[in-house]
Amino acid sequence: MNIQELIQRRFTGELNNEAEYIELLVQVFAVLIIGLVLWRIMAVFHKKKKAKRKPSVYFDSTFSKSWKKK
Repeated sequence: MNIQELIQRRFTGELNNEAEYIELLVQVFAVLIIGLVLWRIMAVFHKKKKAKRKPSVYFDSTFSKSWKKK
C-alpha cells in the first residue's frame, strides 16, 4: 500500500484507528499514574530512611552552618 492509497482509505472512512488510539491513551495514562504512585511510595520510604540516619558532624563548620538554610 502506497501513501496515496493510505490517504484515500483514511478519508473514505475505510481506515479507522480510533480503537488503537484509545488503547494507546489508556496505556499512557496507566503508566503515568503508576509512575506517580511509585514515585510517592519511594519518597515516603526515603523520608523514613533519612529520618533514621544519624547526622554526621564531619563536614560541619562555622562557615557551613552560617550559609545553610534551616
